Amino acid sequence: MVKPFIIGTRNARDMIYRGAEILRRGGSVIDAVEATVNLVEENTEDMSVGVGGIPNMIGVIQLDASIMDGKTLNIGAVASVEGYSNPISIARKVMEVSPHVLLVGSGAELFAKVMGFKERDISTESSRRLYDIFARDAFGEIENERRRQYIESYVRENKLRDWYDKISKEYHGTVNVMAMDANGNICSGVSTSGLALKLPGRVGDSPIIGAGNYCDNRVGAAACTGMGELAIRLSTARTIISYMENGRSLKEACTQAMKDIFAISPGGGMNCLAFDRDGNTMSTSTDGESIHYYMDVDSAEAEERRGIWVKP
Repeated sequence: MVKPFIIGTRNARDMIYRGAEILRRGGSVIDAVEATVNLVEENTEDMSVGVGGIPNMIGVIQLDASIMDGKTLNIGAVASVEGYSNPISIARKVMEVSPHVLLVGSGAELFAKVMGFKERDISTESSRRLYDIFARDAFGEIENERRRQYIESYVRENKLRDWYDKISKEYHGTVNVMAMDANGNICSGVSTSGLALKLPGRVGDSPIIGAGNYCDNRVGAAACTGMGELAIRLSTARTIISYMENGRSLKEACTQAMKDIFAISPGGGMNCLAFDRDGNTMSTSTDGESIHYYMDVDSAEAEERRGIWVKP
């Protein structure tokens, strides 16, 4: 029998104690994952998730999230949500009370309002200051009201690929959290503010089940961070699970998934976090040393675990 545990990416290091506490009390893996991600979303020092996330091109923070139940394969996801601080909780409501799996933009915001979530200003002094710095570098000393016109011109001139190449490796971030209980039930959750200074409405892999997030009690769990478009193109999270289903070890599955990234992007740009149904954990990256954090119900503190740097 596997001891109940929870794992998370680097930015969840100081937060996974919450999930471990819930598992210790016999709580559900869904509660453990949601509560842990909520702490990251409310952490104003983390500028890649939730409150204080880095805004898009026009200075608006748009959040994405997804959550999956490995027992039922039920899922819930939201994308391009403005004015709500905990998209993982909205995604859970989508999973549990709606007939849908993905809600976006104003529709997701309407759903959140009806479900009782409170609107709030999720920008911070730091996020506003960073946006001003980025915008000044990108647009020059252009007044705020003229930036939208500049962006429209930029898009018309088809410079978006150049823009993406400039920022995609430096200005993105995501939190991945996954847990397993004593009965082998699994949950995975992902939340992000996405690519900084992205085109409004851009959606990466985080809310796309199979791309940035997937779990199945029969196999394990996997989630991704990095250049979301790559994970979408390759269905990276689901592919890791599929590799394990077809006989590869956890290490082999995660390593091959990163090699798949190199096949379409010589520069890499992807990280994954995963575990198998036996409780083995792994993280891999195309960009450098890979680290993740682990706690089980007997842990006193989060344990740092080093993964694999997969090179071309």
